[in-house]
Amino acid sequence: MIPLWLILSVTLVLLVLWLAVAAWVIGARLAHDRLVRVRRRDAGLLDLGIDAGRWSRRRLRRTAGGEPSSGAAKAAHELVRRNGPRLRRLAQRRNHHDRAHALRVLARGGSRFAFDLLRNAYANGSPDVRAAVVAIAAEQERPEADDLLLDILVTGAHPRSRTATELAPRARRLLSELVTLTGDHDPEVRYWALMLLRHVADDDRAKAAAVAGSVDPSGMVRAAAARVLGASHAQDVQHVVRALIADDVFFVRSHAARAAGEIGAGSLAGDIAALLADANWWVRAAAKETLFLLGDSGLRAATEMLENEDGFARDSAREVVSAFRRESRPLELAG
Repeated sequence: MIPLWLILSVTLVLLVLWLAVAAWVIGARLAHDRLVRVRRRDAGLLDLGIDAGRWSRRRLRRTAGGEPSSGAAKAAHELVRRNGPRLRRLAQRRNHHDRAHALRVLARGGSRFAFDLLRNAYANGSPDVRAAVVAIAAEQERPEADDLLLDILVTGAHPRSRTATELAPRARRLLSELVTLTGDHDPEVRYWALMLLRHVADDDRAKAAAVAGSVDPSGMVRAAAARVLGASHAQDVQHVVRALIADDVFFVRSHAARAAGEIGAGSLAGDIAALLADANWWVRAAAKETLFLLGDSGLRAATEMLENEDGFARDSAREVVSAFRRESRPLELAG
């Protein structure tokens, strides 16, 4: 039997450790919150016209590493002016924190060496350094930042989904480059190029790239093409959507069905209704949502499926017809 004194001793030790950890977590959080407040205050002072040249290097370093703002940029400019060579040396060290901070200051401070150092850091840095490079480049609206982010998307050493998130606001001005990437040898690059073109799907060049992508050997690229066509709301792509509705990959059929609803392709209602008999649940759900969106043509097509020999098709058709009667929202159809 375990002695009572041992149980009490262990309990006391664990309690003390728990309190110590709790105190450390709370203290770290309070210190972080204070740092954020001080950085914002100092950045605001620089915005008001305070001369950054009179501040200490420590204060400038703290402010330049804060949230993106014109005040942080002014602090970074002053640091680059004073300590450019030292920052460039730090930007090539292995220490993640020092390297990322130096790269951020150089980029914000407008150093002509910044993007060469960012490319070097991306090429030979750790995953954490690569993530910092993407975040730093995303702050900049310069052509060099656009080119760097596109190169990072193509190489794929950093998760392409995260890089694409940073590229999305730039899609309009990078449209030509993205259209070119839809012909890349890597299907994942073609996929992400098309996904980014969704943000500019109203442009004829994006639509043409999606039409070309609709016959891509990769199913995920064909699915992305369907999403671009849907986002384009163009009526002259219905024949392309019809072909995608008959694709042999289920998620391509699913996205094609939704694309038909987005462009209001009433002439495709019969093709969409046929998907109510699809073996895949996601395809049937997409078909139900789209038939509802197509209005009267969707209702007629669903009604015709009520006598279909397939049980899935009959049940799905009844859901669509009932939804019209209840004037339900499309989301209810997927349940």
